[in-house]
Amino acid sequence: MKNKLITQHLQAVACDVEETLECILSSAPSRLHEAMRYSVLGGGKRFRSYLTWASSQLFDVSPQDVLQTAAAIELIQSYSLVHDDLPCMDNADLRRGKPSCHKRFGEATAILVGDALIPLAFQTLASLDVATKVRLELIDGLAQTIGSLGLAAGQMMDLGQEGLHYTLETLLEQQRLKTGVLFGFATEAGAILGGASIEKRQALKSYGLLFGKAFQMKDDWLDACGNEQIIGKPCHQDVDKFTFLNFLSPELLEETVASTLQEAIKTLSSFGKRGTLLKEFAIFSLCEEK
Repeated sequence: MKNKLITQHLQAVACDVEETLECILSSAPSRLHEAMRYSVLGGGKRFRSYLTWASSQLFDVSPQDVLQTAAAIELIQSYSLVHDDLPCMDNADLRRGKPSCHKRFGEATAILVGDALIPLAFQTLASLDVATKVRLELIDGLAQTIGSLGLAAGQMMDLGQEGLHYTLETLLEQQRLKTGVLFGFATEAGAILGGASIEKRQALKSYGLLFGKAFQMKDDWLDACGNEQIIGKPCHQDVDKFTFLNFLSPELLEETVASTLQEAIKTLSSFGKRGTLLKEFAIFSLCEEK
């Protein structure tokens, strides 16, 4: 029953965010806007959107403000995937079961898609009908999340451009920056919208970071050990990359996912039963697919 409820919530949030993104991306037709829509709409599980929605349920937040904030985060997520797929980055031909943006529209257009999605995300946050302090905190938080000390730094590490030797510790830091920080911001965003205390915001951000850590570990495990028919995507795509399985056995990696999940759940203790949405989501998304 809990799984069914979480699934229903996920589908409802994804549908609402999709409609919001449709409105945001409804500019006059051009090849650039076609490529932007192609890259953003109709794909992904919208986990980050769900985290923003679920954290906002702990506070009194306008649904429209939540959807716009979640949409801004999805624009950033889409930009990061478009650029991540480029030949000079991961050189991926497929994304969400269809040709990646640069394969469909060309490399130059794909670069410009990412360049256009970033300011559109900030424009979306700037248009929120909330207190100026809240708006600025969201804009500043997202800027820090994706900048040279956040997502961009993680991508730089992933490309091996920092001259670091791969250890478990450097891989953990790389994935914290490349994956975890956006999950952390997505979860904290609901608390920022709700005018929550620093302590509440930090607890939710910590939950998101730990969820992101476990999420990436589980993704590495699924790529190596998962059932393609169950998880719905090809396995063994990361055989030439450094993953957590370079340092941990499949059994130990599963155990680490489970312990990290418990750490994430503990960060919600101050919310009591009101933290159930986030707790059940973490269990559902990290324990179901094999």
